[in-house]
Amino acid sequence: MSEFASLTLGSGAAAAVLGRTDEHPAGHPILGGVTRAATQFHELCVGSVDGMFTDAKALLKGGLDLVVSAWKEASTEWDWSKMDLYVTHQVSSVHTNAIVKAAKLDRDRVPTTFPLYGNVGPASIPITLDEAQGTLKKGDRVLLMGVGSGLNTAMMELAW
Repeated sequence: MSEFASLTLGSGAAAAVLGRTDEHPAGHPILGGVTRAATQFHELCVGSVDGMFTDAKALLKGGLDLVVSAWKEASTEWDWSKMDLYVTHQVSSVHTNAIVKAAKLDRDRVPTTFPLYGNVGPASIPITLDEAQGTLKKGDRVLLMGVGSGLNTAMMELAW
């Protein structure tokens, strides 16, 4: 079971071009963000030439705790409770539903792409944002929510 997570991994790639808002007025401004790390959990998911070994339960729990902690800290500066769209790091329905519940997100505002593309790791955020952009209109608020082994989390708000 400790190697099961490696069987779910896919591959994906994405890039973003960042620039000054005054030079790119048609772009999508970054309004704010937060990053946090809980590096004491760095051994929950370890990859080497011998394989990838993951304590999936501890990784899920630690990741959720870190995301919720960062969310609560950020809430003193930003109100992310009413975003138009939440684009999350997606591994599976179990993980997506857990983050929706833990952060009390509106499930209807959390698009998913893992049913079609599988677990593409951190690339799920830009892939999902690309897939969902047709539903967005100028002025919509979008929160990108990433979490990864190590443990690390990053959240960034965009204005559409």
